[in-house]
Parts: sequence; structure tokens; C-alpha cells
Amino acid sequence: MKKLIALFIAACLLAPVQANAATTKPTPKPAATKAKVVKKPATKKPVVKKPAPKKPVVRKKKNFPTKKPLKWPPPGFEKQGVLFAKTATPKELGIAGTENKYIQKNLIEFCDKVACLGIFVGSETGCDWWEITSNVLGVDPADSTQRIIYGSLTTLVAGSKAKTIKAILLVSDEPIADGLGIGNYTANCRSGPQIGKIPSNTYTKSPTRS
Repeated sequence: MKKLIALFIAACLLAPVQANAATTKPTPKPAATKAKVVKKPATKKPVVKKPAPKKPVVRKKKNFPTKKPLKWPPPGFEKQGVLFAKTATPKELGIAGTENKYIQKNLIEFCDKVACLGIFVGSETGCDWWEITSNVLGVDPADSTQRIIYGSLTTLVAGSKAKTIKAILLVSDEPIADGLGIGNYTANCRSGPQIGKIPSNTYTKSPTRS
């Protein structure tokens, strides 16, 4: 028995001793985690639409009625040879002023202060310039029922073509008064060089009133 125990001990002594060393598992290094880059969605700039170019406004042309050709000889005119003349009404004179700036200017500047008269003239043949002679008439201080000549007036204006009506304004220097007016006018259609300034009005007082 002792022999068996001895053998067992010997066998134990001879058997290789395996040392189980405590091994520690290597701790894994923390992996470097990349932060996720969150890309912002690209914001599109709002598209500003340019307003469409405005179409040019096409204005319709007004078709004014054409003036009817004047009858010749003109109705209502007094005839003397190849010449025709007529005293203008206030309405006719106002219309003439809108068509003739010289008449309009004189109507505004003078004819509310001094004696004026509008006339229309025309000629069968036409002329280079017109000469109109007239008288300024007023009440006779000695007899209120009578009229006397206060002065004479010579009016020069540019000429006109044949069978064409021309408006002329006669302007005196005589202040407006009751019974005052321009009359006894004579229109002359002249050719050649004029004798004075055109247009013009030359007023001469009667010798008895100078």
C-alpha cells in the first residue's frame, strides 16, 4: 500500500505542471467615430420674374372732319369789282382768333380798351398785301343824334391767294365809349412792295380833335 502511494506521489511529481496563467483579453481601443456631417439642403434663391415690358399704347388717330371747300363767290359778302368784303360777327371774329395768333393776341391785348373791328376779305386774283382804310366814328358832342369822324385808320396785312378768305382785325387808338365804332372801310388788294410795316395799324385823329 505504501508502495502504491509512493508511486502515485512520484507520478504526480513527474507529471508536467500546466500553469494556467490568468490572461487578460486586450480591451479594444475605442474606434474613432466620425461625426456625421449633415448637409443642409441647398436653398434655391427665389426667382424674381421681371415684369413683361409694357406694350406701347397706340392711340388711335382722331379723324377730324375735313373743312368743306368755301363756295366762291362767298355768300353774304359785298362785292366791289374782283374784291369781296364782309364785317365779322363777334362769334366769327372769335373763331378767326383761334386760327390766327396775331388776331388772337390783339383781341386780348387791345380790343377791350380801344375800338376794334373784324372783317373778312377775298379777291378773285390774289394779292401781295392788303391795305384797309377806315374811319373811327363817334357821337358829335354838339348833337348827340349825329356821328362825326374821330380819326382815320390804315391797316396793312399780308396778302392772300386767289379766291381765299382772309380775316383782318382793325385796331384803333380811340378809347371805347358809347356810340364809338369803326366804319366806312375800304379794302384794297395790292401787288408789289408794301408801303409800310406788315402787319400794322396806323391811327390818325381828326384835326378837329387833335
